[in-house]
Amino acid sequence: MAIWAAGILLAISAVALRPTASAAAAIATARPFATLAGIILASVAAGYLGAFRLLAGVLIPARGAKVTTGAVLTLTAVLSALVNLDVAVLVAMPVALQTARRQGLAADRLAVAVAVMANATSFLLPTSNVTNLLLLGRVPLATSAYLADSWLPWLLVTAITLGPLAWWAGSAPPGQVRAATGGPSARAVLDLVPMFLIASGIRTLLGSGIALHGSFTGQFAKGAILACLTSNLPAAAAIVPAGTQGLWAAILATTVGPNLLITGSVATLIARRIARDGEARLTAWQFSAAGIALVPAQLVAAALGLHVAGVLR
Repeated sequence: MAIWAAGILLAISAVALRPTASAAAAIATARPFATLAGIILASVAAGYLGAFRLLAGVLIPARGAKVTTGAVLTLTAVLSALVNLDVAVLVAMPVALQTARRQGLAADRLAVAVAVMANATSFLLPTSNVTNLLLLGRVPLATSAYLADSWLPWLLVTAITLGPLAWWAGSAPPGQVRAATGGPSARAVLDLVPMFLIASGIRTLLGSGIALHGSFTGQFAKGAILACLTSNLPAAAAIVPAGTQGLWAAILATTVGPNLLITGSVATLIARRIARDGEARLTAWQFSAAGIALVPAQLVAAALGLHVAGVLR
């Protein structure tokens, strides 16, 4: 309800204050959201056909708490990278809770780990996160060039995230959890409407947007703070990256950066709701503690990969 209220308020304000700019901003913002809607609908169809259940069955063996936890997080990373962040949360979180109940894992820590993993690995493809699409609308980059830059940073960030989270979540004593059911839902497309209103409203009101200056690390830090304070979607709609290096600083700031606060990503809030439905706790302090511990290492890993790719000199 808060997201819908914010979206409607921003849309009304944009039309009232800058009526001539609102239509252009809406058109510029519509394409990535339409793309994401198509991906979600395709994922819904795949879910009905049993593709995600099959994938979970292959990737999640019952071979000890840490191995099983690592398999759940691997599934999360694959879905977030190759499908979409929101789909990953909608699929991996119920699978994680079912796995926790069936194999006696600590559901609370596993829920935190899934949310952190989903955010951090949502930059492999332009469509992995709607924030990527919004930023690419400002600084266009061919898909082939994007993949040439992204695959090594993604592998390094995934590796530096998977190991510590699997150890941390797999080391806790088990708790009781009720299995959550469900998977991707077509209602997720409806959830995109207020997000679209927020993004297009911010683009209208800010006009030229917010330009981030400074070093790669400095731009990342500023973008991450903006994402945590306003959520990653409005931040991506507002940021105007400076060149390819600035583009990657902004992409990482709106995918990895939101792991610092539970309010940094709408997907995290969705994950928290699913966890609560399964009687597991995805607490703000545990989430931030995991993020504070991992984000610096994730940034270093991503920067190393981008340096090898030739983005950072």
